[in-house]
Amino acid sequence: MLNSRTMVHRLAALTILMAMQGAATQDDPNAPAAPRRPLSFRVFNNMDKPVTGRWSLEVPGWPARPLEIVEQLAGRGDELLGLDLETREEILRLQRKKEGIGYSGEMKKVFGACGLEALAVSEFLPLGDSIVLRFETPPPSIACPPLDGEAGRWRAWSPRGGSVRLRDASEISSPSVRDEYSIGGDRQVTESTSFALGGVTLDPGSDVRLRQRMKAPLDGSMWFEVEAVVSAEAGVDPPRGFLRAESLRLVGSLSLSRLAP
Repeated sequence: MLNSRTMVHRLAALTILMAMQGAATQDDPNAPAAPRRPLSFRVFNNMDKPVTGRWSLEVPGWPARPLEIVEQLAGRGDELLGLDLETREEILRLQRKKEGIGYSGEMKKVFGACGLEALAVSEFLPLGDSIVLRFETPPPSIACPPLDGEAGRWRAWSPRGGSVRLRDASEISSPSVRDEYSIGGDRQVTESTSFALGGVTLDPGSDVRLRQRMKAPLDGSMWFEVEAVVSAEAGVDPPRGFLRAESLRLVGSLSLSRLAP
């Protein structure tokens, strides 16, 4: 049996040997890369805590909204409600996902000022003392600072799966639009649509940045001027154009922080 002094000496020698091996690996560019440690959920605090309790819903640019998450039926953690702490209004209604982890459901009255009374929650993922909440919606027709900025990502969308074409400003304000949308009378042409040469098309799901909302002068329809996201290394100006609401999707992301008892 080793005495304590011998054990200390052996540990010290092992530490020195490992340090020498690490230095040699850094100096040798041909040495195999050290295996990366797998990401563990232990990096999040209090992963063993229940999701029920008091939370703060963080909306960028708006005051935080305190709420309480409770079980819809006592003893059943597969269905949850999120209640405003002051008014006791129902803000969240969630069900545990049948596949994967976390919850999905509905969020209410959080973005009512933006004309979005209810939103489908695609992901509600508890991570200890924080929760990630994601949702997807057609873009609001009025300005919504949180979703127009930090809390939202705008993406081109094609209901039928084809490419998404950016329209020029002249195409949504010229007399040809009157015929295309039958403004001011019956349509005089059959299924023919004119396209400007050199138009830019985007793949469905491409990220875009919102520049402005604009109503077409002929029919008052809502259009969104967007700018395609292009890497700085490309060395070109991002193309811009107009899309209707049905050609856009807004992917929102919010966070909740656990409140102290």
